[in-house]
Amino acid sequence: MHTINNKGILLSIFLIIALFCHASVPSEANFIRLEKTFKLNSDGSQEFRCNKILKIHSHPAMNSTYGETFIVYNPAYQKLIIHSSYTKMVDGTIVKTPDNAFNEVLPRYASGATAYNNLKEMVVTHTGLELGATIYLDYSIITNSDRNQQLDIKEILQESSPVDKCKITIVAPKDKHLSYQLTGLSSLKTIQKNHIEGDQKIISCQLSNIPAASQELYQPENNSMTPTLWLSGYPSFKDALSNIKKELSKVRALESETFAQFITENLTDDKSKAIAIIDHVINGISLTPVPLDNIGNNVREADEVLRSTYGTEVEKANLLAIMLKAVDLPAEIIAVTPKYVNVDNCGLKAVKEWLVKTSLNGNERYISVKTISASLIPFQGSMYRASTLDGNILDIPDRKAVLNCTYDIKISTSQADVKTKIEADSELFPIDFQAYVKQLTGSNNAQVTNYNNGIFTIEFTTTNRISNKDEYFTYKLPEIPFSSRVLNSKRNQPLEIPYLSDVLYDYRISLSDGIELQSIPRIKTINNSVGTFDIETKTQNSSISIKKKYEIKKQLIYPNEYQLFRTLNNENEVNQGKELIFEIKK
Repeated sequence: MHTINNKGILLSIFLIIALFCHASVPSEANFIRLEKTFKLNSDGSQEFRCNKILKIHSHPAMNSTYGETFIVYNPAYQKLIIHSSYTKMVDGTIVKTPDNAFNEVLPRYASGATAYNNLKEMVVTHTGLELGATIYLDYSIITNSDRNQQLDIKEILQESSPVDKCKITIVAPKDKHLSYQLTGLSSLKTIQKNHIEGDQKIISCQLSNIPAASQELYQPENNSMTPTLWLSGYPSFKDALSNIKKELSKVRALESETFAQFITENLTDDKSKAIAIIDHVINGISLTPVPLDNIGNNVREADEVLRSTYGTEVEKANLLAIMLKAVDLPAEIIAVTPKYVNVDNCGLKAVKEWLVKTSLNGNERYISVKTISASLIPFQGSMYRASTLDGNILDIPDRKAVLNCTYDIKISTSQADVKTKIEADSELFPIDFQAYVKQLTGSNNAQVTNYNNGIFTIEFTTTNRISNKDEYFTYKLPEIPFSSRVLNSKRNQPLEIPYLSDVLYDYRISLSDGIELQSIPRIKTINNSVGTFDIETKTQNSSISIKKKYEIKKQLIYPNEYQLFRTLNNENEVNQGKELIFEIKK
């Protein structure tokens, strides 16, 4: 008995020590102070100033993560000023950053794009680093007044390491219109101040103890729980978009229009013409992901984009719209912004993506210029808004995608003959849908056999060989090959579902003589605030009926409901009910 008690005491001590050690392990680094100031001067010039003090705690932080700082600017209208850069070692020694530690390179996202080879990325290599050292860096980027740019800010206030103290300051002429919004601050201690000093208005926000940015997978691109400043100097988002519209109105496109007509001259229907043009813009024009504010919100002429075979997202969208209109197809550029931010607090930096809206046979379609896959914006009305360049907000109703799968399966001792019928929402598919049909079904002979009210009917047959040993064999039920998500047991950030759908599976199985089902028929129903899982198995003589429904009701799963979602997902992934066991009676 004494031995058992002593072992228990020792185990408890080890657990306490382990927990204490785990709790006391510091992050790889931490920002002691991080200050960012955005200033609009009365002459229209701007200054962005960043002052950071960063303490190093680990070798990865010292050798890779924070060993260098990267600062992108455009020397055509901007000037970079390094006010100070040095490292304070553990013993108090100050190591000033030497001149040869400042090196300018071309930003990686501008490589291969001659028009943007003037961009510069200053690489500041921090010297004198050791565990416990502190990096000090203070710099400004000055933007010339002739750019006539508005303050346009989307600034994420979270870093890859914790921030002890953060201060954001906005300075502008006192009569300047500013609209702003801070999101994701609910769990943080903040102090906000708005005041007038002389002829300037000053908006400031101080935040304390900002945790490190989460590395969890499948977070929303625009996460409402991430501390973010949104600010616009435009009178409205409509005015921000008019800036791009004005740029596009200067664009010459005679060559682009002629080329669109040339590549479609032997095509007779609108769909074939649209496919040819979309394929060229997406696959023939490479995407150069240079942010608009790096190039002064300028847009190159469509003809230049066509000849150079590369372009920014808005340049490619403009080229696509011009080419579609050249063959008498309707087209307009659409700006997508997050819905949780007030639309008039959004400048151009708030745009998540630029799409092109067209219409084929009376059906509206949204086309991405980044990928051949279908844009999912028709199913994301709860998270994003879509605006035309005239500032009109389009109505995207909340709706789920249709996805019904019926399998008629005949099983013998040697093979399974499967006749598959899938009813799927057509907007899940790109306009050139046949290749995606094969990807969705995993079958080369899958064909769309009917189209009605926006629903594709896809049908195909397959034969699978059955490998049996002695008197038993297994058969795995066919499913649409979705990519499976690896889910941790806990989550701190929202999980984004690309689109919502009631996925329905109806298996109708008939068995040859002498075959009996040995699996325990699975019957289970789970219904909670996040979704529904339901499976029912019925057997009658040589027939088996399995009906399964998997429904997720929310596109964003927040941490407080994550366990409910994980329960549903795990239940859907359970092998029992997917793989059936049969016995051959001799």
